[in-house]
This record gives sequence, structure tokens and C-alpha cells, in this order.
Amino acid sequence: MVECKNLDPTALGLFLVAAVSLPLGLANLIDPSFAGFAPLDGGIFTFLGILILFVAYFAYKAESQFGFTVFGLVGAAVALTGLGMGSWENICFAILFLLAMIWSFIAKTPKLLSMILITTTLVFLVVGLMGFADVDAKILGIFALLNGIFALYLAFALALENKLPVF
Repeated sequence: MVECKNLDPTALGLFLVAAVSLPLGLANLIDPSFAGFAPLDGGIFTFLGILILFVAYFAYKAESQFGFTVFGLVGAAVALTGLGMGSWENICFAILFLLAMIWSFIAKTPKLLSMILITTTLVFLVVGLMGFADVDAKILGIFALLNGIFALYLAFALALENKLPVF
């Protein structure tokens, strides 16, 4: 009998995070009338959020508590964004991502993963605050673009199995 090891789904999850973050960042930086998530098709957020939830399931199967928890939170947040999540819910997810970032530091995960959690926290915080205050969409664009770049780099570094340094 051949024993199969469950694959680590982290690279796939990070590619999906980049697929959400990069267009969000670019749209908020390039189009001055753009503010938040609303003008993007909610269906893409819902679809990618569901895919990220599958990544969480596969992280569970690979016995990664951190991956399961974080990808579960990210998948839920992204899917709910597509379904029209409100300001307070965005702020709540920002707090949850902040706690996950603290867990990341304690667990000594790669620093870049902690940076992704910081920028994810800032994205959801800014979107939440946009519902209550006049916040420049370019700030959201910067955080989302950084989130996408960090996620894309770490995804490639993991997928290439140490051919790129993992910080």
C-alpha cells in the first residue's frame, strides 16, 4: 500500500489572496471615483472566497491549525465581501486578522506572512472606516496592492520550493 502525504495548500491560498488584492489595489489607486469594494463585481469576491475556504479545508487535512484558521477567516471575509458585508463586519474581520497576526508572530511564521496579515488587517479596517468617515480610497489601494504583492511573492517562494528566499 502506498501512503500519500497531504499537500500544503498555502501557495494556492496565497495566489487566491493575490487574485483578490491586486485588482482591488489597482482599482482604488487608478480610478479616483472608486471607493472600496463596491464597483468590483461581487461575484468574483464570493467565488474566490469560496475557493479560499476550500484551501482552509485542505490546510485542515494537512494538519495545519494556523493555515486552517487563517484561510478560513480570509475565505469567509472575502466571500462575505462579495455578498455585501457592511462596515462593522469589516472592522470585526480587521480585529480578527490583527489577532491572527499576533498569533503569527508568536508561532514564528515567516515574517512576510505576518506582513500579509498586517496589510489584510489594514485593508478591512480602511474599508470598514470608509462607511463612517471620508477616507481616501488611495490608502485602501496602497494596502491592497501591498497585500497582493506580498501574497504573490510568498506564493511563488513556496511553490518554487526554496528557489526564492522566504522571509
